[in-house]
Amino acid sequence: MTERKITPELIQSKIRSVHYINAGRAVLAALAPDASLDLRTMGELSLVTVCIIELENGFKVEGTSACVDPSNYNEEIGQKCAFDNAFEKIWPLEGYLLKETLYQERETRDLLADLNDDDCDGCKI
Repeated sequence: MTERKITPELIQSKIRSVHYINAGRAVLAALAPDASLDLRTMGELSLVTVCIIELENGFKVEGTSACVDPSNYNEEIGQKCAFDNAFEKIWPLEGYLLKETLYQERETRDLLADLNDDDCDGCKI
């Protein structure tokens, strides 16, 4: 059997789309016209970035990043950190999927190995 393993390239190939949300802008957009939000809270929320990665099968994982010091905030860095956090969550999912696939293949091979031609009248395998 060829060795199978999870690689960054494999995970990358399964990504359908990537979306970023700035928490401050999202909250502001969702506020009712008559609602109020103090500037301090708004400023703090603007330091939070969320990344949603949609995989090819439609499953979604999310990652976040939060800058502590507003003077250090950089949107690109926030997006990269949020993406990296979301990407890391895909590893265990892909690991489980590979393990289950290998298990199912082994079970199928074992089942077929135990099957004799005359065990199944009229069957073709």
